[in-house]
Amino acid sequence: MVTIRDVARLAGVSPATVSQALNGRGRVDVRTRERVAQAATKLRYAPNVSGRRLARRRAECVAVLQGRNMTTVFSDSFYRVVLSGMAEVTQARGYSLVVTPPPAQAATDTDLNRVLGHGAVDGVLVAGALDTSMLLALRHRGLPIVLVDNYLPGVDLPAVVPDYQAGARLATEHLLRLGHRRVAFLGAAVSYPFGWQTLEGYGEALAAQAIGQDPTLVRRAAIGVEAATAATRSLLALPEPPTALFAVTDAMAIGALRAARECGVRVPDGLAVVGMDDIEMSAYTDPPLTTVRVAKDAMGRLAAEWLIGLIEGDAAGQPVPALPTELIVRGTCGGSPGTWVLAASGATRPTIFTKEGT
Repeated sequence: MVTIRDVARLAGVSPATVSQALNGRGRVDVRTRERVAQAATKLRYAPNVSGRRLARRRAECVAVLQGRNMTTVFSDSFYRVVLSGMAEVTQARGYSLVVTPPPAQAATDTDLNRVLGHGAVDGVLVAGALDTSMLLALRHRGLPIVLVDNYLPGVDLPAVVPDYQAGARLATEHLLRLGHRRVAFLGAAVSYPFGWQTLEGYGEALAAQAIGQDPTLVRRAAIGVEAATAATRSLLALPEPPTALFAVTDAMAIGALRAARECGVRVPDGLAVVGMDDIEMSAYTDPPLTTVRVAKDAMGRLAAEWLIGLIEGDAAGQPVPALPTELIVRGTCGGSPGTWVLAASGATRPTIFTKEGT
């Protein structure tokens, strides 16, 4: 049986260096790491995972708990990318990743034991919105937790979130810059921060141009194409309909495009539309959708790195700044031709205006 000492002898390093190189830990330079990997491959060395976990007193497994605002993390076009970022980090750090749905009702000990794998996970990544009671019950168990794409105001749970308020402001500012003054807001009928953050960003952009919010131009709907289609139809039926619309998700923006087509309103000539998320489908709508890009994969990577740091005792449990958003200008709002990226972060004004890919 090949041992770690055999690999060390062939690579010309110590057994400790082999362990650090194969586990992705420690200060091992790239050439040494490659030499160790080649030696391990040549000798067909398989680490004793069970022994390593026992020695480190960790399961080396992370649970992803799905929020209630998605069907499944695998089919959801937004969270699928977030999960990919998580998986990239956990694999590189030697952790397994298990995905579990939220409990159907209020959290019980049985629910918590299922989420925590009956002690077989070291920490939990909560992707999306989950009941406060469930989050607090998980926290009470003392296991490291990082929230992803959501946070609890006033509760000191680590959270990685995009700057949705700045993104909404950025989208609305762009429509105002194009000359629109009746800009509708198609928001999400949700109770978690995303719902009010996007409305505040929209309002800030209007206020900066001394334009008062018109309540008749604000609609809240379930996140999805069907509900957004119905909400947009009601906006287009107004005596004085909007000339532009910001939808807080791309799925809702796609619903707005469908409603415009059904009502015989041309996009962008009769209605300019901007979405948010930059899911893969947004580049293939007709016309291609202008949208606020959310750093989905980066959000997943950062959350996983943070959680593993908490598990291994080398990270602080303090909130990180919200991830910046970008405006990707395509065909649904008119303006300059081509695809452009306008970066914004936090409360700052947009300062970068460059062609995408440059």
